[in-house]
Amino acid sequence: MTDTQIFVFPLTRRLGKIRAVATTLKGMKTDKMARAYRTQITTGLLNHLGKLGVEPIDQNELVFEFWRAVFDEISNNIEGAA
Repeated sequence: MTDTQIFVFPLTRRLGKIRAVATTLKGMKTDKMARAYRTQITTGLLNHLGKLGVEPIDQNELVFEFWRAVFDEISNNIEGAA
């Protein structure tokens, strides 16, 4: 039996999703709302990766990189507004 590798489209290249999540997070009025939204998005990403067959151990890094891109987008927007 051979090992198979799954290559998924990098979450960090999903610029529309990253920008939409960043915009939504910036508009959150409370930390509680932001935490709930982050949990909802993270759960969705993990479910999506799981359905694609990505091993759970590999999912965490992909999701971490996605959130890094989201927070970079927020930071860039804040710097650009100044």
